[in-house]
Amino acid sequence: MKKNRTLGILLMVGLLLVALLAYFKQPKGDFSRRPLANFAIDDTASITKIFIVDTDQRAITLKRNPASRYWDLNDTLKARKDAVDLLLKTFKRIKVKAPVPKAAQENVIRLLAGAGKKVEIYQGGKSPVKTYIVGNATQDHTGTYMLLETNEGGRSTEPFIMHMEGFTGFLSTRFFTDLDEWRYTGLFDYPRLEFSKVEAVHHLTPFHSFTVTYRGGNDLKLFDYRGEAVDAFDTVAVKDFLILFKKAHIETYRSHLLPEQEDSLLNSQPAFTFRVHENSGGVREVTFYRKPKVIDIPDEYDNIEPYDMARMYAEINGEVGLAQLFVFEPMVKTRLSDFIQLD
Repeated sequence: MKKNRTLGILLMVGLLLVALLAYFKQPKGDFSRRPLANFAIDDTASITKIFIVDTDQRAITLKRNPASRYWDLNDTLKARKDAVDLLLKTFKRIKVKAPVPKAAQENVIRLLAGAGKKVEIYQGGKSPVKTYIVGNATQDHTGTYMLLETNEGGRSTEPFIMHMEGFTGFLSTRFFTDLDEWRYTGLFDYPRLEFSKVEAVHHLTPFHSFTVTYRGGNDLKLFDYRGEAVDAFDTVAVKDFLILFKKAHIETYRSHLLPEQEDSLLNSQPAFTFRVHENSGGVREVTFYRKPKVIDIPDEYDNIEPYDMARMYAEINGEVGLAQLFVFEPMVKTRLSDFIQLD
């Protein structure tokens, strides 16, 4: 009898351990079923506008443009496609990692109110379908404190620790409000060579300048710096030059120059200018200026170059940005003589 009782107790303990193990292994609830915990938006193709504002009232507005590959930024600019795509991916895959412990909720809500970013997501209507309040990262940098607001449920009183499936890290850096960081950085964007003429001006050595007219395929004409036609030239080399204009980006629109320094730069001697005459009738003109060196870096022959060998300044429509030399070097180093066929 005693032996049976002992076996019964052991069996009960075993069953209790199995039950506890199963409890701790199972998910602690599907938070996405709660209206104010369901942050995700399944149909991101229906998102028409995104508004982000921080506590310093710096704000950006992104609007989907059906006629373009790029979203509009603050109505007058184009937004970086990679940054918008990352936001849409985040909206689709965002998920509750864990609830904020009760003891910490008041403090987290206070931090969200004082330093959180507000992210409004629209799907065609005048009101956002969902609004995120985005806070800082958790201590282990694998989650982000966030709060959700919807039209139906109002603003949640319970913050959550959010993450994105398939990604380890925090999400707050994706919701930035720096206009220069959001701006599309393409100087030239002609994937199908949608232009009729390209002028290349070498200001310091004018005899290297040239103009190419283009009507598609190998229908090319080359003109020298005086505007005179060049009869014999390497059509393949000229076409290779035109292909450089399919896609060329600057590094950033943040030049790190003071306003008076930018004025001085724009009044100095430029190095190169490129004018692209678009099929639509517009003309895109970009001028490059040599950037003074920061430190002495010798070249392969131990000569000290007078200019920065990594970057140049690029000016378009009066704005100055930084251009990496390795991106634009094939363009700016091309000279008229590179196309001339020698007998």
